[in-house]
Amino acid sequence: MKVNADFSRILGKEHEDKWVALTKNHRKVVDCAANLKVLRDRLGEHKNDYVYMRVLRSDLEYCFSFT
Repeated sequence: MKVNADFSRILGKEHEDKWVALTKNHRKVVDCAANLKVLRDRLGEHKNDYVYMRVLRSDLEYCFSFT
């Protein structure tokens, strides 16, 4: 099972603190916006063809805890 994905090859500073739409294979950024609704509206009828994620700022420290 692959737990972590490395998006460093496709995500840059211009994507930080924004929502991005990725191709289903996670290899390409299709579009990005500060607001998820705006992003989905821009993608129109194809909005369900993509994977969405919020890109955190690189200067933040964060962790996840599973119990």
